[in-house]
Amino acid sequence: MSSKENKNRGAFFGSTEKELKQFMIGPGEVTIGPDTLTFGNYPFPDSLAYGKATIHSKDIVNICIKSAPPAIRVNNELIFVSAEYKEALINFANHNEIPLSERFEIWDWILQPFLDTEFTEEDKERLYGLLNRYGLDRNTVDRLRTAVKEQMLKYNFDTMLWEWGYFGAFDVLCAMSPKLDPPGFSTFYKEVMEIALRTDV
Repeated sequence: MSSKENKNRGAFFGSTEKELKQFMIGPGEVTIGPDTLTFGNYPFPDSLAYGKATIHSKDIVNICIKSAPPAIRVNNELIFVSAEYKEALINFANHNEIPLSERFEIWDWILQPFLDTEFTEEDKERLYGLLNRYGLDRNTVDRLRTAVKEQMLKYNFDTMLWEWGYFGAFDVLCAMSPKLDPPGFSTFYKEVMEIALRTDV
């Protein structure tokens, strides 16, 4: 670790300057054509959207406007789009007859202990029950929470984000990307997507 990184650490959980920059990178830009979405500066190398990729409407399974940020599903992957494109995405979906998904965010339930709010034993038990309905037993939930705990705390508090209401799949990917090497992140990325899509409807 460089001396510069050592001098620029998060006040609460010791994030480096590099981590703080990566945490807040955002989903990049998208150019919306009549029947295509072309991505720029997409942050996750394992994604179909990485490297100025163009995705055709015929390949999109659905679009979830309610998620934060909005997400399009292509095959078994969610590709995130900045909320500034929300209205344009709705128009794109309507024009191309793409279903608007009502998918709710299963990662929100997994990541609630890392929000800036009280997390009681009652909350913990309630979420174990909800997650179990989607094939995530206590041991799996505990494993996931342990794996992401340090980075999620950095992501929320060292950035001064102080989020108290919601974290989703995009947040945990941003939080973990500075920590994992490329093979490790690739494995994690696939697991995040598999879990996120368990609630697709």
